Amino acid sequence: MGKKISGFTIREKSLAEALETTHQKLDEIIQFFDSNPNDQWELIEDKHFIYLNKNLNERLFSEQGAYTIAKYMDETSTKNFWDIIKEFITRHKEKIRNNFINSKIQENSSSLILNNNRYFLSRKDVVGILCTNYGRLNKAFDEIQKSNNPMKISEDFDEIENVRHYSLAGFYKLSQHLAKELTSKDRRGWCEAIELVGKKTFKIILDEKAALQKRIEFAMNAAKKRDGNKCQITGNKRDKFNKTINIVAHHIYSKEHYPHLAASQDNLVTLTQEVHDEFHAWNGGFQKPCTVDDLIEFASELYPENYEITLKLKNVKKILGAPLPKQK
Repeated sequence: MGKKISGFTIREKSLAEALETTHQKLDEIIQFFDSNPNDQWELIEDKHFIYLNKNLNERLFSEQGAYTIAKYMDETSTKNFWDIIKEFITRHKEKIRNNFINSKIQENSSSLILNNNRYFLSRKDVVGILCTNYGRLNKAFDEIQKSNNPMKISEDFDEIENVRHYSLAGFYKLSQHLAKELTSKDRRGWCEAIELVGKKTFKIILDEKAALQKRIEFAMNAAKKRDGNKCQITGNKRDKFNKTINIVAHHIYSKEHYPHLAASQDNLVTLTQEVHDEFHAWNGGFQKPCTVDDLIEFASELYPENYEITLKLKNVKKILGAPLPKQK
């Protein structure tokens, strides 16, 4: 197509259906517009439409182009096409807006966490989805707290790791409050649609999280079996003589920072729980990102007599390459 199509979002077939006609009949109307450049009826390229496929005369229309065709049909027919097209454009714009909301939720849901059997979002992600700022969000929260139906701690909001989080229920309360209080009609419409779109989108996200967790658990069990349920650094394993040893599967590239590798068996190595905890303490804590280079350095410094693990980890590095961490 070779050009930006922002603003041109209405397909011919969808427009025909909205105007209660056939695609073929709409094409005849478009040809009429094209046939006489000197009459009052005209469709202007890059204003009323753009071509999806010029050889086939297949077009995408702007709202203005759709209104132009509807006006022609309105004046040449006894039927009121003007009201029909206004309703269609309203619904069409709502679909596009809801799709943007869906994208915003997907882009700002990395903090989604289960706490007390409820899913919570960080204040930062709530601000991102609502397209507002911290000051306006705090004001909305304060206004709700002064109302007859204030938010409840642990149910609608909570402090998780010293960061304010809102449950999905609390998030929807904030969006509905803003839908009533904001001055901009477009912003009110955005916030009003949050709950409808959010319930569908968060279900998709949570279903995917559950499916990913199953894949991760499968890969971890497979990695333990591959490694003979033996620590690849110390060589220790749980048996009748060492019943206190616990073998775990460690993500070489941390799953929180490299989620695309979380379910990869190549990204897993078995360690004793003791060595696993020791590595993360050495690396700065469980929340710190870790890579294959970190584990190689750890093994080289604290277990220098084990040459095999270094070779194994260098092979992992060749297999996985140099993946980039998730951008926050």
